[in-house]
Amino acid sequence: MFDEGSTGSSAAFDKAFSRKFMEVGWQSLVKPFEALRRWEEFADDCLAGFPWDVDDYNNDLTLRTRLAEILPALEAEGHVAARDVLKSIGAADSRARVVLAREAFPAFSVDRWWLRRVPTYASRRFCADFRDTYGIEINARSLFDDDVVEMSRLKSTGLSIPEVMIHVRCEGLYVSSRPGLFYRSFREAFPDARGMRGLVSGWISGAIGDSKLRSGFIQR
Repeated sequence: MFDEGSTGSSAAFDKAFSRKFMEVGWQSLVKPFEALRRWEEFADDCLAGFPWDVDDYNNDLTLRTRLAEILPALEAEGHVAARDVLKSIGAADSRARVVLAREAFPAFSVDRWWLRRVPTYASRRFCADFRDTYGIEINARSLFDDDVVEMSRLKSTGLSIPEVMIHVRCEGLYVSSRPGLFYRSFREAFPDARGMRGLVSGWISGAIGDSKLRSGFIQR
């Protein structure tokens, strides 16, 4: 994996990388390790059954396209670190290809396989959005959906929402692996707890502890 602190990530390379991203229309400053981490997370999300929205999916594909344009150019300019990033991108590509295996958009070139192909499975919400947007059916299967179902089941046994959330974190369920994913699972599992979203967000981020999470639900 590409290491932010390695000699390959020189200040000059970081600056050149960020500049080229801005030149192709990227709206925010991005560093090599940030772009790599995002693509690696995309690959892992695909393997788990993509849990985000179609817009998120398309943004990640755009990121990959920009990487395909920028990194070879930087390597040609003498930035050896670009080669290291490309190797790490290739490792993430291998994971993503396992799921992005269905040809659906042949108008894109073969070397842009991430644009030509679609996932063979993903979360239910993503599948519905993708069908509505592109008219393409994808099998609904994901760890995210499994965990949301489990969270709802736990609540049906009599556990309070705070106890369910604490249990999910302690057990290390998939949705607890990233703050955004954990918050999204809370919203889907407990849509009626709209008024508690700020409290739960604070708990997930670590701003408040378990006891305040519990007492916050009791007070409301």
